[in-house]
Amino acid sequence: MSAAMNVNLAVLVPTAPSRTVVGRAMHLIEPISFWGGVSPADGLLSDPRSVRFGQSVADRVLIVRELRGSSSASSVLLELVYKRLAPCAIILSAADAILALGVLIANEMGWPAPGIFELSSLQQETIPDGAIVSIDTHGVAFFEGSG
Repeated sequence: MSAAMNVNLAVLVPTAPSRTVVGRAMHLIEPISFWGGVSPADGLLSDPRSVRFGQSVADRVLIVRELRGSSSASSVLLELVYKRLAPCAIILSAADAILALGVLIANEMGWPAPGIFELSSLQQETIPDGAIVSIDTHGVAFFEGSG
């Protein structure tokens, strides 16, 4: 049996334009780098060490436990936004200024950009992998959970 649940996310960078986003949750358990880990050409996960290798991040709610930093991550995310291959939202366990920069630049360019949110790794586990997640402009995420 499933029950509707919600969790409050910290809004690091709001979606642009401001809107509620809806997408299927994709948990990325392994550390990921957008530079070398996500193909800017097609939005597919390109790190062969990932159990999600070859899957698309487009229109997904990415739930990321750990980023492997790269100063180029913002440019990869910006290219995904430009090509309309970006996730609809990214939920991080810790704030990341480099990734946020890509969203902020997309916003300045007038391109629809994903929101970036923060939620602890422990709380991330409350969102079922593959669940349809709706995140409103205040960072409240609604989803179906086990009950």
